[in-house]
Amino acid sequence: MDEILPTLSACRLTVRFFAGERTAMRHWIGAVLRNNYLYAADSITDEHGTSLRQLIDTLPLPDDHFLFDRLKGGFPKGFFFDCSDLPVEGSGFELEANRVYTFALVLIGSHAAYKSLYVEALRQMLARGFGHPTVPMTLVDITETSSDTPSIYSPETGLAEVQLRFKTPVCLIRTLNAGGNGFQDKLNNMPSFYQFMRSLTYRLVTLGILYGEPLPFGTRDEMERWIEQQVSPASAAILLRANLLYERLRSTPRVGSNTVYVMGGYAGRLIFGNVPAGLLPVLAAGTVFGVGADINYGLGQFGMDCWTDKPKKREK
Repeated sequence: MDEILPTLSACRLTVRFFAGERTAMRHWIGAVLRNNYLYAADSITDEHGTSLRQLIDTLPLPDDHFLFDRLKGGFPKGFFFDCSDLPVEGSGFELEANRVYTFALVLIGSHAAYKSLYVEALRQMLARGFGHPTVPMTLVDITETSSDTPSIYSPETGLAEVQLRFKTPVCLIRTLNAGGNGFQDKLNNMPSFYQFMRSLTYRLVTLGILYGEPLPFGTRDEMERWIEQQVSPASAAILLRANLLYERLRSTPRVGSNTVYVMGGYAGRLIFGNVPAGLLPVLAAGTVFGVGADINYGLGQFGMDCWTDKPKKREK
């Protein structure tokens, strides 16, 4: 991954705000932020009259790129919310009056160039407010931090013990093939370390292609072979401990209907042993960029702890 990770950067905008009165909703707060934010982004335009929403929804690939046909129906966006510091209880949330809360908006790679547009959309979203009934929010401040080198671990040899802490629900369920009768289709959707690493590596590579510098892949097969080569050592890892809870979260209703989008993911912790230490930089990058489905709705945020020496007493 040495040629991939340096191409990715992240601009993190940490937002502090408060509500003038108590407000609550029976929906996942990440979906509330995402949907209200895109509404505001429709009215924010650049010097050419292009809206931020258009910039977000335009696939940044030429139509002859090997991933164009696969991604044109839906692709990872150049931003996501991290709402892991906001108070949630299942699908609902409650904000107390005049208490300062924090969330982050993360801009990926080239989308940092649109930072002023993203900030203006944040201001408009908060001023408009949310909740039921709608309560305007007061912006306290926005603090920017950047990461040109998301990996905080240097590649090492040997084996490590890794704890993954899912800060917001993470979608780890393997999508089963219709009518599949193979061994993998009988695993009751239990996430494996290999599965996690493959999803994470695929996301990082895709983000690098979309929002980083040009990557050395000429075909999709070449990219797939390279990803498999990178993640194949992950199959050696063993699950040592699991403390997981599967959560189902409700989005806000779709415009013009009462239909809600139901999301799902695992909250809790997984501890793996026998993890090749060379995979640690990829995991560290994942703590910056997230993993799984519905990233833009605030899901898929995780932290990690690792030990490459003799294991010590772990938190239960």
